[in-house]
Amino acid sequence: MAPGRIPAPSYRKVYAGGRSISNRFLVLYYLPEPSGIRMGVSVPARLGKATVRNKLRRQVKEAFRPFLPGSLPGQFVFIVRRAASTASFQDIAEAIKGLVKRMETQ
Repeated sequence: MAPGRIPAPSYRKVYAGGRSISNRFLVLYYLPEPSGIRMGVSVPARLGKATVRNKLRRQVKEAFRPFLPGSLPGQFVFIVRRAASTASFQDIAEAIKGLVKRMETQ
């Protein structure tokens, strides 16, 4: 398993104990944890074939990368919504920026 990655079975712990924030493209679940930053991305199968889902997953990971050094430590799980399948990378990056900013102010 890659460092900084949340295994899929552990998502339930983040869903149950964390906070959630959403916008048009994504839902962010956040669980504070002092041991560093870990993230996971969930893309439903109804959004398309594997190539489409993998592209969306890569875009979310890359858009979140600039926030890694300055973010609060914890576990982040992003759930991709249907509107993100037609969005540009810039739209997804702005959506993540807004979610992280809202999460830090809560």
